[in-house]
Amino acid sequence: MREAMRLLSFKNTRLFKRGIWLSAAALVACVAIPFVLDAGSRRNPFPNLFGLCALCVCIAYFIWNARIHRLVDEVLDCQDHLKVRRGSTEEVIRFSNIAAAEVSISVGIHRITLRLRESTKLGRQIDFLPQASLWSSPSGVQRVAASLSERASQAAKG
Repeated sequence: MREAMRLLSFKNTRLFKRGIWLSAAALVACVAIPFVLDAGSRRNPFPNLFGLCALCVCIAYFIWNARIHRLVDEVLDCQDHLKVRRGSTEEVIRFSNIAAAEVSISVGIHRITLRLRESTKLGRQIDFLPQASLWSSPSGVQRVAASLSERASQAAKG
């Protein structure tokens, strides 16, 4: 008999992450193009270069704080374990390995964070975006995290 699998994560997480990176690159390009085109003039290029560097630092700070790079692409609930994938790396996470599941908000983005007892190929912490239908419902995201925590504590006991 085949296990019933349920997708817990946002199905377009990979596209979302690429969109963030491409938007950042487009913003930098929009600021850099006038600087590059104006490079031949005799004006002082340092104010424009300083502004471009400041923009790059702000974007890098935003992306680092939003922890976009930590998001996994897919989390499947397979009843007795979770199947987690980031890029080509796939990991099976047993519920007994989950110490806690909690909702965290970073730069206005709700995510579910799984803290693991033992490290995996993906680290000791798994972050994923919940399904899009829950984005406007913080209580719905909280219910998913509470359900995962409850199942993890039951697996740890037995």
